[in-house]
Amino acid sequence: APVHNGAVPFVDAPPAAVLVTPVTWLGLDAAYRLWTALSLALLVIAVVVAVRSAPWPAAIPRVWRAAAATAALASMGTWTLLLQGQWASLTALGLALAYRDWRHGHEVRGAVILVLAAGVAKPHLALGLAAFVLGWGRRRVILGAVAGATGLVIASLAAVGAAGVVAFAGLAAAQGGAWDLRKMLSFIAIPGSVAGNGTTSEVIGLAGTAVAIAVAWRLGALVRRRPDRFDRALIAAAVLSLLGAPHAYTQDLVMLAPVLVWAVAIAAEHRIAVVGLWALITAAALVDFVEGGAFPPGQLAAWALIAVAVAACVEAWRPALPRHGVAPAVAAPGPTPAAVG
Repeated sequence: APVHNGAVPFVDAPPAAVLVTPVTWLGLDAAYRLWTALSLALLVIAVVVAVRSAPWPAAIPRVWRAAAATAALASMGTWTLLLQGQWASLTALGLALAYRDWRHGHEVRGAVILVLAAGVAKPHLALGLAAFVLGWGRRRVILGAVAGATGLVIASLAAVGAAGVVAFAGLAAAQGGAWDLRKMLSFIAIPGSVAGNGTTSEVIGLAGTAVAIAVAWRLGALVRRRPDRFDRALIAAAVLSLLGAPHAYTQDLVMLAPVLVWAVAIAAEHRIAVVGLWALITAAALVDFVEGGAFPPGQLAAWALIAVAVAACVEAWRPALPRHGVAPAVAAPGPTPAAVG
C-alpha cells in the first residue's frame, strides 16, 4: 500500500474466492496452468452449448456448425484469456446456457444461471443484458434474475461476512481511477484515448454506458412485442453489454463467442459477412495490443464494437421479410402451446 495500478488484493466478488480455493492448494505455476485450462474448457463448453442450441436452418451444411465454433474460439479474447489467467469464459457459459433455457421455456433457470455466472466473474459486463431482461418484462425471467442475485448476496455473506462484503465494495470502488482507460476494449476507451484518465473521460464513458443500457432495454421491449425477434435482439443486447461495460479488456471478448455462433446460424446467405465482422473485432484488438491504443484513432476494438452493435441493432429492428418465398422462422421463447395445454 498504497496501490496505484489497480492490483487490489482480490478483484473478484467474494463467492469467486470460494471457487478458486482448490487450485490454491497447488504451487503457483501448476495452479496457473490448471486455472487457464479450466477457463478454456468453460469457453469450449459454452461454444458447444451455443452450437447445439442455435436455430440452424435444416438446409445449412453441418460444416458451418464446426466453422462457427472454430471461429468463435479463434480470437484475441481466447489468447488473452489464456495469457492472463482470466475467466470471462464463465460469463460466456452463463449466457450460452441462459439462451438455451430460454428457447426451451426454462425461463427461471436460464435467468438464475446468467446472473450467477455474471455475478461471480464479471458483473460489469452484464449491465446491458440486465437492461434487456427488464425491457423484455417476462415475469418468470425477472423472478429468476432476482433469485440469482439473492443467491449471490447470501453466498457472499456466507463466505466473508457483512464486513468483508463492505470492505470489498469499498476497495473495488476506490480503484476506479487506477486502470488505464486507453487500454480498455469498451466505449470508455475512446474518451480515455483522447483525454486520458480523469473525470472528463469517466463522465463521457458513463454517458456511453447509459446509452448502451437504454438501447438494450429497448431491444428487450421489442422482444416483448415481437417474440420472433428474440435471437437478433439478444445478439444486439450482448454486443451492447460489452460495449457499454465501464471496465472491459481484450479477454472479455470471449463473452461474445456464443453470440457469434447464434449470429452465423440465423444469418442465412450473410454468414460469411458475420464471420468477417468477428474477424474485424479480433483484428482491431490485435492492433490495440501491439500499439497500445495510441491516438488517433484510439482503441480500434471499441470502434469495431460500435460498428457491430449498430449493425446488430439495425438487424434486430429490420422488418422480418420472407426469403425465397419461405416465411421467416419464429423464435418465441417460452412454453409451446402443447406444453401449455
